[in-house]
Amino acid sequence: MNKILVIVLLLLFINTAYSEENPSIFLEGVANGLISEIQKNEKELDTNETLAKQLVRTNLLPAIDADGFAKRTIGKKAWTTATEDQKQKFVDLFIELVIGNYAKGLSLYDGQVFKFSDAVLSKSGNSAKVRSSMEQSGATPIIIDYLLNNKSGSWKIINLTIEGVSMIKSYRNQFSPRLNKLGMEAFLAELENDKQLAVNK
Repeated sequence: MNKILVIVLLLLFINTAYSEENPSIFLEGVANGLISEIQKNEKELDTNETLAKQLVRTNLLPAIDADGFAKRTIGKKAWTTATEDQKQKFVDLFIELVIGNYAKGLSLYDGQVFKFSDAVLSKSGNSAKVRSSMEQSGATPIIIDYLLNNKSGSWKIINLTIEGVSMIKSYRNQFSPRLNKLGMEAFLAELENDKQLAVNK
């Protein structure tokens, strides 16, 4: 995962005070809240992986439709043929993977500025797209598109696309070859093993 992707993903840091606002305002509050937290813990985040994971777990997960995200990541066919236990295990393992990846990037913020355009709402008002840019000194801005759903009055991020590359598709491309080769049960065992290896590093 490259530095730009990790930094952009950090914008998923949640501040629940913004949950019922316009999606663009919500994301702007998310960005400002995250930057504040990084600056407060800048030195410790360089070496304290436990703190980084704690910040991600506490503040990231409420902003994501975790079940929907996981379902889209492995695809409709794999999801519908999996047992309920397999579905829950995949969600749990996938979220742990996400937490680990995001935690590694908390110390990478280096003064980038994020700007958000007005949200484009669906006719029902229950989903929205927001385009943003990551401004960095001496480089071309990075374009990020967010897709959000409104569930019970709270916006949830269900995908983001960075310079045309979908986060869901990236994970699906990573998982699909192994899932198709191994089948769900062996694929889950492999993910579990990868998780244990990451913990023991």
